[in-house]
Order: sequence, then C-alpha cells, then structure tokens
Amino acid sequence: MSGEMRSNVQATSLQTRDVITLTARLAQILAEEVDLLSEMKVSKIEALQQEKLFLTSALESQRKMMDKHPELRETIPSQDKQDLREVVEVFNDILAENHRKLTIAKEVNHKIVEAITSVVRQSTQSNAYSGKGATAQANFEVLSVTLDKQI
Repeated sequence: MSGEMRSNVQATSLQTRDVITLTARLAQILAEEVDLLSEMKVSKIEALQQEKLFLTSALESQRKMMDKHPELRETIPSQDKQDLREVVEVFNDILAENHRKLTIAKEVNHKIVEAITSVVRQSTQSNAYSGKGATAQANFEVLSVTLDKQI
C-alpha cells in the first residue's frame, strides 16, 4: 500500500470515527428531547437546539465530503462500517420516537388551544336585544377597549 493510500485510509477511518461519535451524540440529544417531551417540559428543549444544530451541520459536511469522494467509502475498515451501521440503527430508532413524541406534543398543544378558544368564546356570549325587543343570546367577539380621555 502506498504512503498516500495509507494516509487516505487513516483519514477515512478517522472521519468515520468522527461520524460515529457525532451520530451517537446526536442520538443522545434526541433521546433527551424524547424524555423532555414525555414529561411535557417543552421549554427545556430549547437548551438542546444549539448543540443539535452544530451536530447536524458537522454530519452534513461529512456527508457532502463522502459524496464528493465516493471512492473513500471503499477504504473504511469493516469494523468502522459495522460500528456506523449499529449507531445509525440506534439513531433511527430514537429519531422515530422523537418524531412520534413531537407529533403527540403538537396535537396536545392544538387541543389545549382549541379548549381555551372554546372557553373564551363561551364566556364572550352576551344577552342582547333582538329585532323584536326580546333578549336573546348574541354570539359575538367582545373586545376589551380602554379610553384615555383628557378634559
């Protein structure tokens, strides 16, 4: 094996280990999100976003590099390939769970907003006079207005 080829193999192996590490850490972040979503502590998820963005950006740059140089895939050691397959499998499972929990949280939030809207609408119904002079339920939005008048 030539010196240049050996250098490429070592670089590819190192990059593969980096991808494995980055993917594993991203899986951990997503698992933390799943836990926070399960506990409905959605406000705490924001603290994870910076690292998640960094990791996805780093993984995307690695993917682009591999797309640019597909021949490097052939130089990845078999153990690294196996490790990468395993970490990607775990990542995909966590990603699916994360997506499921996000969907549930979104649906719960939507139901809460609908319930609040319904309560507000019910409380804004007022009695009003009909065209015949009788009182009837009027269904209209009540606006809160203040007047600042100086004399």
